[in-house]
Amino acid sequence: MPALFNKVHLNSSRFLLLLFLVTGFKLLPAQEMLGIVNSNYAGITGSVINPAVSVTSPFYIDLNVAAGDFFVGNNYLYLAKDEYRFRRFLSLHPDFPTHGTDNTQIVYDYYNKKNKNGYVNARLLGPSFSITVGRHSFGFVSGARAVMSMRNVPYHMAKYVLEQLKYPPLDDINHIDTKNIYNSEMAWVENGFNYSYVFKQNSTDYWAAGITVKDLRGLAGAYLYTTNVDYKVPDSDTLIVNNIKGEGGYSLPLNYQSNSGELNPLFRGKGLGVDIGVIYQKKKTEIQDESVKRLCAQAYISYQYKIGVSILDIGRVRFTENAEKIIFDNASTFWPGLMQTHYTSVRDLTDLLSNRFYGNPTQLIQGNEIKIALPTAISFQADVNYYKNWFINGTFVSPLQFSKSGLRRPALLAVTPRYETALFEASLPLTIYDWTKPRIGLSARFMGFFIGTEKLSGFFHFTDFTGLDFYFGLKFYLRKGFCHTKFKKLDNCGIEEYRLFNKKR
Repeated sequence: MPALFNKVHLNSSRFLLLLFLVTGFKLLPAQEMLGIVNSNYAGITGSVINPAVSVTSPFYIDLNVAAGDFFVGNNYLYLAKDEYRFRRFLSLHPDFPTHGTDNTQIVYDYYNKKNKNGYVNARLLGPSFSITVGRHSFGFVSGARAVMSMRNVPYHMAKYVLEQLKYPPLDDINHIDTKNIYNSEMAWVENGFNYSYVFKQNSTDYWAAGITVKDLRGLAGAYLYTTNVDYKVPDSDTLIVNNIKGEGGYSLPLNYQSNSGELNPLFRGKGLGVDIGVIYQKKKTEIQDESVKRLCAQAYISYQYKIGVSILDIGRVRFTENAEKIIFDNASTFWPGLMQTHYTSVRDLTDLLSNRFYGNPTQLIQGNEIKIALPTAISFQADVNYYKNWFINGTFVSPLQFSKSGLRRPALLAVTPRYETALFEASLPLTIYDWTKPRIGLSARFMGFFIGTEKLSGFFHFTDFTGLDFYFGLKFYLRKGFCHTKFKKLDNCGIEEYRLFNKKR
């Protein structure tokens, strides 16, 4: 959550952090886990990209023990490649080189006139499982997520925050921004039910659909957006806001009077989330719709190619506990001595802002509930088995932001070649993230353990460091077509198409 809500005796320049939505500009210690979610051996883990995956997988029972995904990226702040060393993040007290006018900054900035964006995604997939019975697959998913998204922050606002208003080249210029500027952050726990179904199979054509319905429990959330900002900084100690129109809100694990931590209640909001998806596969051999007496005897027939489409993270969390909504309704202020202003709690801050912008301590807060939408996106996937165990996958993810207070998922375009067997798998994701520079990743799987990254350069120092991506996981599974009694395979168990296909592989 924004640093201004986490600390006591904050520097007064953080008022701009609140007003101008740059609370997310921090290099915090993977976005889509491309190395595993598009694998034929993803199982229930693959439902994060398309909930129809489970019924199409080679598993009749799949158990995800745990998986983690961590991604951070931005287009403004960076660590210089000559100074960056990944091992510093592994230290309890990392010693980064400092620079700047006061020799306290460890980051540099890309100072240009492009709008600044940032995204942080931390995801823990908890115990999850699926079981497939014929055309039906039933599953349970659990996990916890924390997401921060920031969009369209003007370059001059970002620069003023980084320099704590001390940047004379921008002083005394009337800055007017009418584009929507977004900043949203939320942490939540989700538990849900996954169901996928083969609704049509004919000859070598195979169609499946899936849905995941998730109960959402909000741990904390905050947002702030503006539709119009008109301001000027005459000098490094004065702020003039001619007009600001926007809305914000927060529900945090704090006592707003004292800024002490408060974990009762643990969940401050609740909501509902939904993923839906469809997959078409062109099978290599004709499908035989036969009933089997044992789950292990179910058939798995590989495909020549498959195409999928899904809509992910439909829904929102409604926070009603410890929640406050703030409104800037064409407000203005003249604020001399800004850098000498101090406050010790969230309540001190809101009272101060209300007095400055409205002339009284209560008008800023205009509600006691907030709503934050999930990072909704539409995704397209295509996968081709072009030679024996070699596959190539294409994935496209595009954000669908319907709410100004919602989280926004960055766009992603990826091509991922991979070598895949039941025992071992390796892939090389090639991605374009948020329509910026291309990235190269690397991932590997050994049976049920996988590890990977979509940004390999984040672990080295041959480019400037603007973010990091890392994911891992462990699962156990039982494969279709393999029946065991006291660890011995039964000759009469399994479907002939499955055995013939595996001999070819």
